Amino acid sequence: MGAGFDSYVDIDRYPLDRRDVTALREVITLAQNDFAETGLAVLPEFLRPDGITEMAASLLVGSGDEVIEQRPFSAERVVAHDRIPESWPLKQLYRWEPLLDFISRVVGELVYRSADELGATTVHIRHAGDGLHWQFGLSDYTAILHIVAPEQGGIFEYMPVPRDFPERSDRYRRSVRLLPTVPGSLVLHAGRLSRHRVTAVHGLIPRISVEMAFNAKPGHRLNDHQRRTYFGRTE
Repeated sequence: MGAGFDSYVDIDRYPLDRRDVTALREVITLAQNDFAETGLAVLPEFLRPDGITEMAASLLVGSGDEVIEQRPFSAERVVAHDRIPESWPLKQLYRWEPLLDFISRVVGELVYRSADELGATTVHIRHAGDGLHWQFGLSDYTAILHIVAPEQGGIFEYMPVPRDFPERSDRYRRSVRLLPTVPGSLVLHAGRLSRHRVTAVHGLIPRISVEMAFNAKPGHRLNDHQRRTYFGRTE
């Protein structure tokens, strides 16, 4: 990824390209501590304001020309990896080696990008009434970019690892953590180990996020059942 990507990512705050090794070490340590404690780490203002605006515009306008899958089990619209144009910056970010190295350091093991043609990177668009029920992720680790925040709702709720899944009782509900949608944030989550959901969106503004899948083993692909369930197709 070239220097031009500085217009999207706040490299000064998060020098993943090692331009400031001391600052990078501090960022990694803070993220490692948060991830070790809860299975989730947040990098606020990872994207620059202008970068957020440009990404939001491309996703809102560009997704209208793409085939959008309606997930059978969840009220949301998903643009699969193979339907995301190669020119979109989010694909460039996914292939950026400094990001891959950073995630490996934070989670404490070598990670690899997904080899799945549908689920490697996905755009999630949730309008009023849309949400996501409690579930585990399909990849070992998920990096989530928050692009557009709704007027209300769209809260990411998750169980800190290794807590048990919350039942209906208040005793379990108190262990659930809430993460509001803040545009520009990068969220690293141990999705396969931590149950999570997104509360229903309210208002005219949709909730838009991008998910990037990473795994502890190379060559990971979804099986046909997972593809049908999550994308309504197998190829």
